[in-house]
Parts: sequence; C-alpha cells; structure tokens
Amino acid sequence: MHKLLTFLSLFAVLAGAVPASAADTVQVPHLRVALIAENATWGAGQTNWVGIELTPQSGWHSYWKNPGEAGLATQVGWTLPAGAIAGPLDWPAPTRLETTGLVDYGYDTPHLLMAPLHMPANLQGPATVRAHVSWLVCKDICIPGDAELTLTRPATTGPAKHDPLTQKRFAAARARLPQAPPGDWNIHYAASDGTISLGISGGSVPSGAVQFYPAKPELIDASAAQRSARDAAGLRLTTAAARHFQAPAGNVAGVLEFTPRGAVTRAYAIEAQPGAVQPVSEGAYGAPETPFSAPGFMAALLFALLGGLVLNLMPCVFPVLAIKAVGVMQAGASDRRGQRLQALAYTAGVILSCAAAAALLLGLRRGGEALGWGFQLQSPIFVAFLACLIFVLGLSLSGMAEFGTRWMGSGQILTRHGGARGAFFTGVLAVVVASPCTAPFMGTAMGYALAQPAGIALVVFVALGFGLASPFLAIGFFPQLARRLPRPGAWMETFKQLMAFPLYFTAVWLVWIVTRQAGPDAAALLLIALIVLAAGLWARMRWPHARLSAAALGAGVLAAGVLCLQLGALGGTINRPAATTIEAAPAGAWSPQHVAALQAAGRTVFIDFTADWCLTCKVNERVVLDSARVQKAFAAGNVAYLKADWTRRDPAITQALAGYGRAGVPLYVVAKPGRAPRILPQLLTSHAVIAAIQE
Repeated sequence: MHKLLTFLSLFAVLAGAVPASAADTVQVPHLRVALIAENATWGAGQTNWVGIELTPQSGWHSYWKNPGEAGLATQVGWTLPAGAIAGPLDWPAPTRLETTGLVDYGYDTPHLLMAPLHMPANLQGPATVRAHVSWLVCKDICIPGDAELTLTRPATTGPAKHDPLTQKRFAAARARLPQAPPGDWNIHYAASDGTISLGISGGSVPSGAVQFYPAKPELIDASAAQRSARDAAGLRLTTAAARHFQAPAGNVAGVLEFTPRGAVTRAYAIEAQPGAVQPVSEGAYGAPETPFSAPGFMAALLFALLGGLVLNLMPCVFPVLAIKAVGVMQAGASDRRGQRLQALAYTAGVILSCAAAAALLLGLRRGGEALGWGFQLQSPIFVAFLACLIFVLGLSLSGMAEFGTRWMGSGQILTRHGGARGAFFTGVLAVVVASPCTAPFMGTAMGYALAQPAGIALVVFVALGFGLASPFLAIGFFPQLARRLPRPGAWMETFKQLMAFPLYFTAVWLVWIVTRQAGPDAAALLLIALIVLAAGLWARMRWPHARLSAAALGAGVLAAGVLCLQLGALGGTINRPAATTIEAAPAGAWSPQHVAALQAAGRTVFIDFTADWCLTCKVNERVVLDSARVQKAFAAGNVAYLKADWTRRDPAITQALAGYGRAGVPLYVVAKPGRAPRILPQLLTSHAVIAAIQE
C-alpha cells in the first residue's frame, strides 16, 4: 500500500499535472525524459531495442517497478506499427532511497528502461513508435507528469544500421541490469512470526552487505533492517514483513544486491521458491561496523603496497632481503648497471609470482572453491615442502651447500653471467617464503581484491609484490642508499651464517604446524625428510666431484618428496578438535549458530579468526589476547571469546571472512547484541581490545 507521498502526488495531479507533449524528448521541472532507439533504423523481422531514458535533477529521484513505501512506478504504454509487439521493460537494479522518513526504491541518477520491439517482417517505409510515459519525480515534494514521445526511423530488410552513440548508452544500461543468479544456487523463502527470510545454498555467494528488493509491494517492510548471516550452507537474510502482508501464492521474485567493502555492487534477479529457511536472529547484520572507511581502488593499492613493504620484516623474508643486500655490498660501486639489472630482475620475480598466486587463487574461487589468502598453507603437504625448502636454505646460508647461495645471489658479483637470473628466482623465493605471513594493511587490500573483477584483483596483487620488492629495488637504483650499507669485510660471512637461524626457527614452526594439521606421525615423517635432505647435502659437500654425491643428493630430494606426499594420507585421518563450549575452555569454538546463541543471551562476543600458520595471529594471541589484562577485561565484561580456526580448510570460516570483506587471517571482530559487529586492526594492542569491548 502506498503511503503519504502517494496521496500528495494525487493531489498534485488534481492541482495541475505536467501536460502531455509529442516529441522524442521532453524537459519538465526536475526531470528529462527521452525515447531512444539502439539503432538508426528499424530492422524488419528483427528485435529492435528502444528505451525510456530518465534523467532526474540532482537530489530528485524517480521510482522502480516496486516503489517501496511510497511513490509511483514509471509506466510506459506503446503504440506500434501494425504487427509489432513490445516486450516487457528491463529495469536496472534499484537504489534504496530515504525521503521524509520513508524508504523508496528508485533511481537518483540517469537510467534507461529498455524494451524489445519485435517488428513484423513486412515492415515498410519510415515507421513511428509512440510511447506514453507517466512518472513521478520526488525530493521533498513529488511532481507527477506524463508525455507522449514519438520516434520515427526508416525500415530495413537487412541488418539494422548502427547508431554508435545510442549503442553505448544501451550497453551502459545493460551493465546495470541484475544478472541471472549462478546455476548452482538454490533459493528459497519462508514467512514466519512477522518476518520474511531468504536462503541461498548450493554455491558460492558473493561477499559484502546484502539488500533484497522484492519485485512486488506488500511483501516486506522497506524501512526495516535486513539481517544476514553466512554459514557453511550459504546465505540467509531476514527482514520484517509488510504491515499489510499478503502471503505470496507461489514464488517470490526480486533483486538481491551484494556490495563488498569499497567495491562495485553486484545485483542478481532471483526467484525464490517456498521452502524452509531458518530466520536470522536479532543482532546479526551483513555489514560490519569498522573504525576504518571502506577502501576504494586507490586506498586498496596503498594498503597492498604498505603490506608488501612490511612483509620484508618477517623472519621468513628478512634473511632473503639481507643476503641480497650482502650481494650489493660485495659488488660495491663497480657496476651500477648490473645493480639496476638485478634489482629489476628481483622485482620481476616478486611481481610475477604474486600475479601467478593471484591468478591461481582467483581461478580456484571461480571454480567454486571457498578459498582465501594463505589457502596453500591449509595443506600439510605444502607446509611440509615449504619446511624442507626453508631448511635447505638455512643449511645453504650455514655453508653446507654452495648451490643455494648462488641461487640466492648472495655470493655472486653482479657482473657475472646469470646474476639477473639468480635475482629473479630470489624474488620467486621471497614470495614463497612470505606466504605464511599477513602483514598489517594486507587483510583489507586482499579482501578488496578478491571481491573485484580479475583485472582489478591482479593490479592489487601486483601492488603487493611491488611493495615487497621495493627495498631491494631502491638499493639498486639509488646509489646513495647502497653507500649507507656497511663496507664489505670478513663480517659478511658471519652475517650470512647468522641469517640461517631465523630460517631454522621458521622450519621448526612449520613442523609444529604440520603436527597441528596432520598429527605427530606426520611431523615424524617430515623430520625424517629433513634428515634425508641434510644427508644428501652433506654427501655433496663431502665428495663434491664424485658422481656418488650427486646421486646421494638426488636420492635425498626424491625421498624427502615422497615422505612429504605421504603427509596427505595422514592429514585426512586427523579430525579437528571437537567444538567446545565457553564454559569448557578459555576460547570456545566458533560457528554462526554459536555467535547467535550467545548474542541472544545478551553476551558480547569476541571472535578471533586465526590459523596456526599465521605468524601475526600467534603474536597477537601470545602478547595481547592471552595477557592477564585482556583476560581480566573479558571476565569482567562477561565476554565470550571464540576462535575460528582456519589452519585447515573450512568453507564456513571462508564465507564468514568474505562477509566481513576480508580474504585471510588475522581478523578480530567484536559483536555486541543489537549492534553491528566492529572490526579491530590486524596488529592488536591491549588498549584497543579493551576499549572495543567496553564501549
């Protein structure tokens, strides 16, 4: 039922409506209306697209086919040549508009209502199409109007003559149309206790805030909040039913919009079937509250650049950068061209590796996989191979194998053949060893990237790689920076060997991760693999010119690879720890249902999205979340502390991360009853956590 504005509009009609006119364009107060065709001629026996183009004045709006709580939809009546048939209007996805306390569905920007005209095969001569258009344009007041628009075009029996200008306008309009939903979506609706709920299951659902626009009025209360929740099954959305709710006789049609943080809205034209849908509880919302504004493209690029720069300080990556700096010091100022060449090669290796990782991740996600940043570390096989690689690099820096230092470029003069090749693969190595880490700023940038089209996502990942490569790039191109490095000397060999120890510690950490993922038997296999590799390297160093040494090294690598592959079978037999209750453990197991139940009981919930392979996560937990000060604040505020453990693949956690506009861990969320969740920074402080739960 239309409300106050509808009646005011009717009074305005009686008081003096805009008179009708006959032209292809009319300009009335606060609105321009035009009848346009996609082509310059009518194609006989063909489908010809026409459209009603409405351009409201800034601050004014017209209405969608379901105008919401008030207003009138734009109406179009056709007068066509004999034998021609008009198809239904194609409506762009609407916008939620608030006017004098009421919520409308409509358009406050230029938009085109397109319709197909099927012309008869015997169409001859210039033919005229007439459209009688009526509208309502509103701001603080509403002004109705109508016009008779005419458009005459020559008729052709062959292909219609193109009109490049209008074709661009039609192409832009088609881009605003709701898409057909993915074929694997199962969409249902249910009405209960004064609410309407939608449920989507069976396929990957986009991230971001969700808004449902029903195609017909009197279904939902347009001004009511729409609560959404994501879980392993998919997406659920619940809102209040309309005051004069009329139960649908069959399916429910409408538009479902997803707006990722800082990204372009994606709209789907859905048709929901009657079915069972669990309503979303009070206090659950699709759009989280955050102390940061949603990033746009430029902000995401900046965050990616800064995140890549900070990655250089991580214990896995820093030795690689440090050894490259040693190479620069050894070369000195003898070959600036060679330094720049190596810097460019290193940068190319980093950027291409980041782009390749992004392409793989995006391809798997498009194929229906619920994956995010760091997905490769959810495989114990990959973690085991990474542990072997880092262990071998550590042995190399300790002087046990010469090939490793040559590959990393730490012992080469920049002018030697292959220096650029070595620098390139050092860049590849830097990306591989950086994979367990998520630096500050990276979470927001990666969440933005994975919600964008592939081209934009790749640009963000390239920015991440550029940030990671920037220190060595700066050293190569700015000699004054290289001159600030210490002078070459005997200390460099000691420094190189010292850099092996962070890599050894990293290997130990990765063995611990394998233990957590696949159990102690898998960790034992990995340790045996490391010993076999060490034995092969020892044989190569002991007998450097014997064929036996090469065979021993090859056998060691092969045996280590076989042992690592065996971890997959062991990993499949390890079950995740059973879900614990808050009363049974300091940190309960996370699930959407658990969060909803705790909020229904009036409790604040602190959610820690974490993984054992996430170094930043572990530091935050040990230094901040497990500290006596924070634990005391949790107890005083009766705060439920839940952990969402993403160490191994978990589609429910992946969906939840996407719902918060993130693609990886760490993520920290404070959820209070009746309020939107609040996202905390990736680098936690006790003050920030306590302030968030007490505000």
